[in-house]
Amino acid sequence: MTISLRFIIAAGLILFLVSRYATGQAMMRIPLKSTKTLWSKDDVTLTNVNDNTYFGQIMVGTPGQPFNVLFDTGSFDLWVPSLKWPKPGSKRYRSSASKTYKPNGKKAEIRYGTGSLKGFMSNDAVEIGGLRIKQQAFIEATEAPGRRIYERPWDGIFGLSGLSKSTITGARPVWRTMMDEGLVTKKVFSIWLRRYSDSAEDGGEIVFGGIDQEHFTGAHTYVDAEGPLNKFMMYSFFVGKIDTKVCSKGCKVVVDSGSTYIRGPPNLIVKINKQIGVAADCSNYDKLSEVISFTIAAKTFTLIPRDYIERKNGKCKSVFADAVTDFWQLGTPFIRAFHTVWDYQTPGTVKVGFAKSK
Repeated sequence: MTISLRFIIAAGLILFLVSRYATGQAMMRIPLKSTKTLWSKDDVTLTNVNDNTYFGQIMVGTPGQPFNVLFDTGSFDLWVPSLKWPKPGSKRYRSSASKTYKPNGKKAEIRYGTGSLKGFMSNDAVEIGGLRIKQQAFIEATEAPGRRIYERPWDGIFGLSGLSKSTITGARPVWRTMMDEGLVTKKVFSIWLRRYSDSAEDGGEIVFGGIDQEHFTGAHTYVDAEGPLNKFMMYSFFVGKIDTKVCSKGCKVVVDSGSTYIRGPPNLIVKINKQIGVAADCSNYDKLSEVISFTIAAKTFTLIPRDYIERKNGKCKSVFADAVTDFWQLGTPFIRAFHTVWDYQTPGTVKVGFAKSK
């Protein structure tokens, strides 16, 4: 037998033994970015539509059916379109095509700032960024009265509440399921958003179980949050050196990744926008130099004109808009400027943290 033939036989035997061993072992998924994270994590890449909307993909059912969803820290429930969803060209969940579907049938209705939604509850497997939940309650949406939701570029909404159950449907929110079932090493998720002009459709990242160090500078400033929406206090709005007297005694605020604006009570928003004074035709945009600053947890956070002015097709407007609530909502313009973390590691306590985005 020649040396080369012996080598071939030996190599074949090794491959055979390795393959036999591998078939008896559970597969190991190797995190591709583990060298740059503070904690173990799984992430979802986000698509950015003209700085208005950020969404990412999840899978529902077995085999997985893909849906683009808006990750919304301002709501509790997950919903995707049912077969009855009337919007032409929409993706629709097919329960009959899933091996892990379990019927529920309870009616559900949700009201958002952008419209309302009706449907019924179902249960199935849900996969997010490589993390798989075996059974998750969610809404199969049948209609959206008012039709504003039909105009959105995403398929559904993924509520990011950490409550033990939704105040709307009574279902356990997906993020709570992920924590309760030990799918994440650390009970933390973080959001990083990019600007469309900088990144086109590569819109950012949401990380479940950790923080990506490449997306921020310095250390996070944390504040204790409370209630279903993780409210905290914000103080002292300044436009440049001018004290607007807004929130001088403190305002309640939430970080709302589902909002495309920074929203507050109308009487206060009027004062801020009057002080900003941007022209609708952008004629004075290049002359705007004032920063807007406010205080959270004794730390001053500042927004530059690029952060607080929306400039599209030769038109300019402030990102400060009226809210229908009695509290403020720091939407995507704020999250673009500040990498944001929701930390549930201490039982009974939620901390929200902010650091300057890269």
